[in-house]
Amino acid sequence: MKNSLRTLTKARCRMNVLFIAAVFLLSLPVRAQLPTAQQVAGQMKLGWNLGNTLEAICGETAWGGAITSQATIDAVKASGFNAVRLPCAWDCHATNGVIDAAWLARVKQIVDYCINDNMYVILNIHWDGGWLENNVTTAAQSSVNAKQQNYWTQIANYFKNYNERLLFASANEPNVDNATGMSVLLSYHQTFINAVRATGGNNSSRTLIIQGPATDMEKTNSLMNTMPTDQIAGRLIMEVHYYNPSQFTILDQDASWGNMFYYWGNGYHSTTDVNRNATWGEEGYVDYCMGLMKTKFIDKGIPVIIGEYAAMKRNLSAPSDQALHLASRLYYYRYVVGAATSRGIIPFCWDINMQMYNRSTGAVLDQQVIDAIKQGAGVTTAGYVTLTNRATGLLLDGMYRSSNGSNAGQWNYSGSDAQQWSLETTGNYVKLKNRATGLYLDGMGATNNGAVAGQWGNSSSNNQQWQRETSGSYVKLKNRATGLYLDGLGQTANGADAGQWANSSSNNQFWTIGAIGQARMSVATDSAQVHESTDNQVLLYPNPFTSTFKMTVDKSREVVRVTIFDLTGKQVEVIERPSASGLMSMGASLKAGTYVVRVEGVNWLKTSKIIKVD
Repeated sequence: MKNSLRTLTKARCRMNVLFIAAVFLLSLPVRAQLPTAQQVAGQMKLGWNLGNTLEAICGETAWGGAITSQATIDAVKASGFNAVRLPCAWDCHATNGVIDAAWLARVKQIVDYCINDNMYVILNIHWDGGWLENNVTTAAQSSVNAKQQNYWTQIANYFKNYNERLLFASANEPNVDNATGMSVLLSYHQTFINAVRATGGNNSSRTLIIQGPATDMEKTNSLMNTMPTDQIAGRLIMEVHYYNPSQFTILDQDASWGNMFYYWGNGYHSTTDVNRNATWGEEGYVDYCMGLMKTKFIDKGIPVIIGEYAAMKRNLSAPSDQALHLASRLYYYRYVVGAATSRGIIPFCWDINMQMYNRSTGAVLDQQVIDAIKQGAGVTTAGYVTLTNRATGLLLDGMYRSSNGSNAGQWNYSGSDAQQWSLETTGNYVKLKNRATGLYLDGMGATNNGAVAGQWGNSSSNNQQWQRETSGSYVKLKNRATGLYLDGLGQTANGADAGQWANSSSNNQFWTIGAIGQARMSVATDSAQVHESTDNQVLLYPNPFTSTFKMTVDKSREVVRVTIFDLTGKQVEVIERPSASGLMSMGASLKAGTYVVRVEGVNWLKTSKIIKVD
């Protein structure tokens, strides 16, 4: 009996202890696991760096920057970016290893600017005097790891209550060229992960970003053959950077090892300033590097960001071709972003010399680059396109002239609705309607070289119909009535007339049509208006595809034409009245990338995006 009572008493004591423990645990704040790295990466589309600011040594304005405001971040958000990378220095803001409280508060304020706009934020330890990235050596390993542990413990504790929209990044561009350095770098990343996780709370499952050796894609592919360990699965993202070829992107003077490139990409080389054409690192190399990252990480479930990429704008003088340089620079942005996003890689542009936004007011300073980035990613303003002349560098402009017979002009990029045109397909021709004036680009019946291209209210006249002819990355527009081509006439002054000229090889007849691949085009035949179909189902599969894709269409509808555009707006394939078997094997000739497929039927139209992968 005594033994039974003793056993019962012990059991009751254990129950009381468990009850008290349960009550204590229930009283603690509950922290749900944050989303996985793949889920977070899936929400980040286009990123931008607040560079030359928080990473400036001991001063937000030390490198020519301005005090960042909410207006700046608002402008970045309004431009179409939904993620911001905050390069940040900490070491010079610390005394005896303790980060200054005022600096932490200022960094938090800018983080909050981004969070206020529902954006994702990457906070890192950047160059910071090079204490980490210039010391990836066995000799410095112990001291660097101690500093890495100290700073990340402080940073992580300060920001531990933020949700998944805040990400931490271990470093910037760690200087690593060999396996020994790679081993040391992995120890720095391991220290970073351990320090963050040890602070608990949301940091226990926060997505963290680690950098490849030198953030170079080829080095990362060859040297980074293992990942640091993490106490929770699926919360790591790989970071690389892309500044190739450096002679085109960041070199600001000729060097002993190579000269500056002014012109990059197929269709953008100079025929007169040939010594400044890129000789390596063009489209094929971009695709190769992006493919390495896809195979090495993306295909294994590890997201990848390009933490930095950019191409500097140069001010050239004759005999160099300023307009061609600027056009090739925009093409570079379109191509690099398209190559990255088509493989699931998230690009964060570096705002070289702070030329994209006024950091104080948020005013947009380089809308063309912003548009090129969005076009590369397939993000554009629905319904309208811009037309930029290859020779003059000016955009076709309605000049706010709303009377029939008024001249069409040219103007530097302004973002004005007078530079925006909707495309309406009429048979094998297009009509171009100006957003501001409501008038259509018109040949005006003029058949002499140098005649002005005009504008007129909608009519069935052949003068309003233009035939598109592709030439590399450009299009030429031939008027159906006059037989002449839309021509810049070599006029480089704002307000110059847009003209017409007989067929020639002049760059004045070459135009870049921005965002044609993503514009919502109204389509017309000679006898009936065609509308975007809401009931006819068009299915493209598999998507993504590797060799060919198939198309199924509502059998009660007849397919008249299938047109495929790349994201620069270039028409790359047209199939007239395809057979049923023809719809079962398409895209064999396409290179890896993102495309827009436009399917035209009898009085209906459907557009869809499809991706081809290596």
